[in-house]
Amino acid sequence: MSAHPGVSVEAVRSQGLLRQDQPVVVLLSGGRDSTCLLDLAVRIAGPECVSALHVNYGLREAADAEEHHCRDLCRRLGVALVVEHPRRPEQGNLQAWARDVRYGAAARIALPVKADIAAGHTSTDQVETVLYRLSSSPSRRALLGMPARKGSLVRPLLGFSRAQTAAYCTGRGLAWREDESNEGDAFARARVRNGLVPAMRASHPAAERNVLALVEVMRAEAAVLD
Repeated sequence: MSAHPGVSVEAVRSQGLLRQDQPVVVLLSGGRDSTCLLDLAVRIAGPECVSALHVNYGLREAADAEEHHCRDLCRRLGVALVVEHPRRPEQGNLQAWARDVRYGAAARIALPVKADIAAGHTSTDQVETVLYRLSSSPSRRALLGMPARKGSLVRPLLGFSRAQTAAYCTGRGLAWREDESNEGDAFARARVRNGLVPAMRASHPAAERNVLALVEVMRAEAAVLD
């Protein structure tokens, strides 16, 4: 999907989103993207400046195994890890609740040390986000996608695809956990990933690149308007 040569310390450092000696809290799920991000943060900022947050929502059978995986990974990389075990609400939007819990916990860790919060969103996630927003609430915001930085929140992997983060982890000998819920159709985002994106790719091989190019155009226009 991307013509970028691949994920590397040099490529990520050049963005300025991860910096040497700048504290950063990495949102760590244990998947390929957050595993890649954590390793890069350690290599760029230094392990003493990096901490990780893992939220065990207890919603899936694999939740405890994923927590153990994150603990082992952080131990291996010399990173401090905070694990949260929130109580599931009885009603309401489950994904919105999970997002609020994750970012709220990250803010409590980051604020005292003036750290950035790093999320492992990739260009693959960017395409899915734009398509989901267009289908659910068409607006200018939908076409702007996710920014690389918004306040203290940074997304250093936004210029790389999910396949590239997997290749990075493989090259570094880093194992990751697969979230089986991504393969189902219970959530709208998963339906976009598993149904809409493949259909677009079948209609035109450059469909995903074209969505990303549109995001860049809209962001440039928005900057002028602002």
